[in-house]
Amino acid sequence: MNPKPVKWSQIKHHWEIYLFIIPTVILVALFQYYPASSGIFHSFFRWNGADISEFVGFGNYIDLMKNTEFWNSFKLAFILGGWNVLKMIPALFVAVAIHRCKSDKMQFLYRTLFVVPMVIPGLVVVLIWRSFFFEATSGYLNQFMLWSGLFDVLVRFDQWFHWGGIFVPGKMPAWLGDPRLIVTACIVWGFPWVGSFAVLTHLAKLQNISKDVYEAAEIDGVTWWSKFTKIELPLIMGSIYLLLVFVIIDTVKDAGMILALAGIFGGPGGKATVPALFMIRKAFLDQQMGYACAVGIILTLVVMILQKVSNMLMDSGSMNSGQQRVFRWSMMVGGCALLIWSKLSDVQNMVSVAVVIILLSLPYGKFFDFLKRLRLPTREAPNYGGPSRGDQYVARAFARQSTPFYRALSEFGSWGLRFVKHSYIWLVLAFAFLPLYLMIIVSVKNNEQFYLAPAAITSPLHWDNWKTAWEMVTPTVANSLFISTSSTMVTLALALCGAYFFARLRVPASGFLWNALLLLMMMPAIANLVPLFILLRDMNLLNTLSALIIVGASGGQIFGIFVLRNFISDTPQDLFEAAEIDGANHFQQLKMIVIPLSGPILGTVGVMHFIGAWNDFVLPLIVMRDHARLPVMVQLIRMAGEYIKLWGPLMAGYAIASIPIIILFVFSMKLFIKGLTEGAVKG
Repeated sequence: MNPKPVKWSQIKHHWEIYLFIIPTVILVALFQYYPASSGIFHSFFRWNGADISEFVGFGNYIDLMKNTEFWNSFKLAFILGGWNVLKMIPALFVAVAIHRCKSDKMQFLYRTLFVVPMVIPGLVVVLIWRSFFFEATSGYLNQFMLWSGLFDVLVRFDQWFHWGGIFVPGKMPAWLGDPRLIVTACIVWGFPWVGSFAVLTHLAKLQNISKDVYEAAEIDGVTWWSKFTKIELPLIMGSIYLLLVFVIIDTVKDAGMILALAGIFGGPGGKATVPALFMIRKAFLDQQMGYACAVGIILTLVVMILQKVSNMLMDSGSMNSGQQRVFRWSMMVGGCALLIWSKLSDVQNMVSVAVVIILLSLPYGKFFDFLKRLRLPTREAPNYGGPSRGDQYVARAFARQSTPFYRALSEFGSWGLRFVKHSYIWLVLAFAFLPLYLMIIVSVKNNEQFYLAPAAITSPLHWDNWKTAWEMVTPTVANSLFISTSSTMVTLALALCGAYFFARLRVPASGFLWNALLLLMMMPAIANLVPLFILLRDMNLLNTLSALIIVGASGGQIFGIFVLRNFISDTPQDLFEAAEIDGANHFQQLKMIVIPLSGPILGTVGVMHFIGAWNDFVLPLIVMRDHARLPVMVQLIRMAGEYIKLWGPLMAGYAIASIPIIILFVFSMKLFIKGLTEGAVKG
């Protein structure tokens, strides 16, 4: 259903539809666009966020261009983004292995099992890695290197490649305490890096491949690797590329996981500083608010450029040759200009970025076509009426397949492939469930049992740890429940009204408002953190739960409107026309038509927003001061940062913080999957 156009002369018959979008406009303008415009304005001032303000023009930006630490943060963000791209490979192989399972029951079991780790808060997983795996003396990572002999290999590499004594015999590496290893720790954590969302996305694409394609391939005798390279990989490249873009952009604009792993100072020597973390440090530690606003503006521009370039690359197939040349030459000129500026300004950290841009702009397609033209033609042997080489090959293949030895060998190879496939899936599942296992096992130990056997079940079981943890985290769990539930309800109500406004009619100003919302989807929310903090302070909303609810709803409804609009647009137009004939206004049409049909997709959007609000901790960490009003994720960071740790109550606290999300997802799994399916069909 396309929105019905309405002219100015017809507005008097549909004026009430503007009431649907007014709350969204107010919240978005106040908590999204005003902080963005305030950030732009104050980026030209030397400003401490209060009474000291001095106009410096482009001084903040000039200082940033010369700031080595700032460019190092972007360099680290792109390095982490590149590694995160490589870390997507195990998820792809897992999805292919599950898809190759012939039993539908096994496929369903594997899909269900991979969903379970997805609902464990990401912060909890990071804190478990920080506490257990990266611990210097008895951490699991160091213990694994000793057990497997990998540590001795790394010692040899250290001596051969002159790493500077990172790995020394008799001295275990301090992953989070050594400036030479902190970046490696940021890359390694989460092994084997199989995100449930990526696995489910690849599986959804793979299931669209027709079985006839596989049957034809088996008749031709293709190998399992040829099935992957010739059939599966080309057909899912769209989803792979989309996930790659999301991974790179999210890495550039994210600061939460690095903040939880390395702290606000970015680890020893600030080596693990990303742009968003650099901005937070300048604003709230150095009190350079204007300088931090300039960092946010540059971060926004970088993210928007990355998104624009990615969209153009995805649509490159629909471009004509002239548009492709203009796009390619624009990238090449921009890369060369950045390379020249980096050399003149002695900002060596941007040289690698400039080189990557130039390499991406090269016409590889023409180069490969040129190589194909250089390939010498092959001469075929003359055929004097006998069977061709192709017929002879087919005859030999059928004769070979009919022999008992070949059939036995083929059956053994097929069995071996099935064994390797299921073993790989279960191995990855074991790693995925390892944080959950450790969290539960350690939660019933005292410190002595933990240090003696950290990963084994020991007796007696100290269930009193759960009572202690309950007393520590119960108020914060209640706060998070109130914040997440309230924010979700407000978001769903406003998003449904806003989606109806955009999907039902095309009234004056609707196009402008839609483009304004699309622009917000490209802007990283964390870039406006500093002016948003000042706005909440001026509105006396600091240290209040209302601030987290309102800000969460203002940002969450943007995604909700985008998803619900596509759903409402596919609702049959005849239903609305029949309601209009019966005299129903827009409020009645929303109540009688849209809401009853939107149950599954509302449940999907609601679950996703609730999980996002529950897991958020960067904004609450900045805004909240009163310990009695802290959300549970901020409380977990405080507990993990204590010098003297009681491991049992700490892990019990992690488990209690994860239980509400697990319960929510268990009871809403069918609704969630149904909403995803309907959204995929309609969208």
